[in-house]
Amino acid sequence: MLAGAEPAGTRLRELPARLRSVFTASDWSRKPEPRVRYGQPFLPGLPVLGRQHLEEARPYLERAEALRARRFTYRGHTLSFPGRIDWNPRGESGAWRTALNSLDELPAAGIAAALAALPEGRKGWYDVAAALVKEWIAGAPAGTGPAWDVPALSRRIPNLIQTYVLFAAELRADPRSRRALLESLYAQAATLATAIVGRPSDPWHIAAGHALFMAGRFFDGMEARGWLDAGTTILWGQLREQVEDDGGHHGRNPAVHAFVLGEYLEVLAVLRASNDDVPIWGRKRVKGMADFLLRLLHPDGEIPLFHGATLDEPRPVRELLALAAVVLHESALASPGELPGVWPLLLVGEPGRRAHANLPRRRVSPEPRALRRTGFFILPGEPGDVMIVDGGSPPQDGQPNVFGYELSVGGQRLVVDAGGGMDDDAWHEYAGHRRAHSVLAVEDVQGFALVDTTPVARDVQWGVRDGMMCLSGSDVGFALPAARGLRHRRRIFCLPGRFWLVCDEITGTGIVEATSYVHFHPEVQIRATCQDRPVLTAARSENAWLQMVFAGGHEVRVEGGMTDPETQGWYAPRHGQRVASPTVAVAAATELPLVLGYALLPRTDGPASLTLEHDAFQLWVTVRVGGQEHLITAIQDEIELVSRVV
Repeated sequence: MLAGAEPAGTRLRELPARLRSVFTASDWSRKPEPRVRYGQPFLPGLPVLGRQHLEEARPYLERAEALRARRFTYRGHTLSFPGRIDWNPRGESGAWRTALNSLDELPAAGIAAALAALPEGRKGWYDVAAALVKEWIAGAPAGTGPAWDVPALSRRIPNLIQTYVLFAAELRADPRSRRALLESLYAQAATLATAIVGRPSDPWHIAAGHALFMAGRFFDGMEARGWLDAGTTILWGQLREQVEDDGGHHGRNPAVHAFVLGEYLEVLAVLRASNDDVPIWGRKRVKGMADFLLRLLHPDGEIPLFHGATLDEPRPVRELLALAAVVLHESALASPGELPGVWPLLLVGEPGRRAHANLPRRRVSPEPRALRRTGFFILPGEPGDVMIVDGGSPPQDGQPNVFGYELSVGGQRLVVDAGGGMDDDAWHEYAGHRRAHSVLAVEDVQGFALVDTTPVARDVQWGVRDGMMCLSGSDVGFALPAARGLRHRRRIFCLPGRFWLVCDEITGTGIVEATSYVHFHPEVQIRATCQDRPVLTAARSENAWLQMVFAGGHEVRVEGGMTDPETQGWYAPRHGQRVASPTVAVAAATELPLVLGYALLPRTDGPASLTLEHDAFQLWVTVRVGGQEHLITAIQDEIELVSRVV
């Protein structure tokens, strides 16, 4: 036997131990890296994104810079983390913590990298994004905190997939970071697929379907195929369940409608890029959602702020409609000029940009429209003038705005709703009261104070008579024992270019204290004159102004920016933004029945007056403007208009 050689028996006895050590080493014991399906066109526009898009990418670049500074702003509130990020910070709302854990800044960092002038700049952005992913994985372990609830999972999964696509080259050269990202992403998709089972139908259900659809197309394997099937089933099932026949989301919040539309448009863009089919009925329903959004817009191109909507919630409306125009090939949705924004370009690429450029354009003016199933009504005047009426019962988390409205004149908003830009309890209490909206509030009937209750819209009627639009309906939300027999009916008449008339009829018995509110935009200046009765001029600019005249001898007040004795005259169009705004209050304390009314006369500075007469069955209205007189007779739901020169 050679010196130093081991006996054969010893070698045989040690062989299993050596094999065990080999196969239990870290590189052998770890599961294989999750497989990615290559060739899936998630962001087909990435190759054409260049420095010529710097201006359009400004919002993304600002978010990326904030991320580099470890500064996070959501819902109007900013937190900075110079050290470790707290992914479940105390004192913040659930919505704020969900936004933090959605990692929305990751795609912004990827866009900043794509637009970097030098390779060093791109590498810097990759380092920022990779560090954030690593810190989130370490700081939000599976199953802990809001990070693993359905809303955060639903937003974060698509963001991580887009981050993988945006930094594909860097991740190929960094296997450790790639494996960590893919393993975490795979675990998140598996968690979401389980968590969504049995969840009530809401907008986050649709977002979850979108996330599972994306994960199922991103990963390879049988489990991923199951995610794809589950996501597709959720998307088409919830499209039937949550979207009404008129195209509106049943939540009746315009910002939520825009959010849901954006989820479906991203799905349709992926299917378009892959040359995959879309169910004909599904395409038609999504088109209905885009048409609904287009009809609901003010002339400034933004949504009305009903039921807590804000102007900073959804994707920019112009980008939503442009993307819809491309994926649905609908010219009526296309905006003037080039395809706007970075987000649509990334989703449809150069072919989509060319398709948008070649769509025929036609200017669509607002038309009288009754979106009955969702409960909104459009009463346009001359170009740039439109009243948007909320004519349905509020949703579960909505606001008491039945038959409230927003009004634009000369292309600018004059009458606005409260908005949803504040999260504090005082604001929610104010926005949840009728006095925060352009509706009627009844405070007292025969000495019994009424508690503000949820209104219910009934007997809503819509029609056009003699060129005049007429909307009427009853609010039965006042039916409390202390106010037995009280009934409220609001009628709104619109004679395009001449006037909008708002009339509140209250029937029952006893003495009532009631106030009809009109909330103006903060930039509106109110000027009062007296022509036998009070007359107000509300002006925002040279072309955006109106005259407001009242019927009867009721008290007229102008309030704004009040907190005592009660909150009144505030506007919150964006998160964290609350601005004092003038509010007109028409108040009466008298025996029932009672009629309160006012007329809104666009760009009218001559003499004007309004008279109302009524009995149990009929309403007679006379509107005099300059040398013209308009006589309206309403008998139940039959309307007659007679106009004459006097």
